[in-house]
Amino acid sequence: MKKLIGISALALFMHNTTLAQNRVVLIEQFTNSGCPPCASATPPVYNYLDTNPADVVGIAYHASFPYNDSMHYENPTDANARINYYSVSGVPYTIIDGNYVSNYTNNVTGTLASKINTRKVVAPLYEITSSQLSLVGNTLTGAFKFKSLSATTANLVAHVVVIEKDVLKNSYAASPGNNSETHYPYVMRKMIPNANGTTLNNTTFNGEDSVNFTWNLANIKNIAQLRVVAFVQNTTTKEIYEAQLFTTQTSTVGVTAISNNASTIAYPNPSNGLVKLSLPIQTSINNVSVINELGQTVYSSVVNVLQNELTLNLNVNNGMYTVRIVTNEGVIIKKINIIN
Repeated sequence: MKKLIGISALALFMHNTTLAQNRVVLIEQFTNSGCPPCASATPPVYNYLDTNPADVVGIAYHASFPYNDSMHYENPTDANARINYYSVSGVPYTIIDGNYVSNYTNNVTGTLASKINTRKVVAPLYEITSSQLSLVGNTLTGAFKFKSLSATTANLVAHVVVIEKDVLKNSYAASPGNNSETHYPYVMRKMIPNANGTTLNNTTFNGEDSVNFTWNLANIKNIAQLRVVAFVQNTTTKEIYEAQLFTTQTSTVGVTAISNNASTIAYPNPSNGLVKLSLPIQTSINNVSVINELGQTVYSSVVNVLQNELTLNLNVNNGMYTVRIVTNEGVIIKKINIIN
């Protein structure tokens, strides 16, 4: 029986969309998993974010009102800080680049594209880059540089925000909300080091400041959905000078290869959705996700159990899917075919 080859580090690699001539606009979305208007008003915002990644990035802060929200209570301190900073009193609420647009989402979506198109041609005042973003075990490490493109005496802070791009409602043991949404995009998980950000001191032309951090993951439902948003904000006017999304993806680069995938048996395969996976050894499973042929995560679960067999009951469309099992010893990948 083959054993898992140990995994020394799970690397997260960045795609930095910084373009010197183009501003990347930040949308901060305030929402709640229980409010019906949020379920109807926020999808157009998220869809715009998904389809225009070169122009705009997003962060969703979950509020405690008007109903309880599990994602809010996983990090109420940072969420409340941004809610209070902007004096948001109701959801869904949309803020674009801090002070460019601030209004209830229903009043924004009709002109969202035109607002972004107008804002993105304004020259950015900062350049944001990253030289490191890696995950070793449960520890996320990052190194960012913020370079001033125009001298200023304004009071500026750098914000680094860990988000989970897509959180499935069924990743919670109990529903995080009672509206019709089945998933929650761009969920804020942690502001680094906190919601106050990091003061930028070198604001002369070409001045640079660094933000380095180490954070132990908390409340992440699917590590494949980890993203980091970095932005610069004027604390007086609330204007955001530039934002960047650093897209992370798992990679075999820097990771010892897993040799036992063939020893993991998925049966029956094809299946009607009820699939058993027999692992080669008893191991501690941390996370299980199922990904469709479009690269979308259709199932994710934090397991945290020691076992050598796993049962999945998938309610998905017919097709080929990839099962990704993250264990303490490595990552196991299996292909399954669903035929209902």
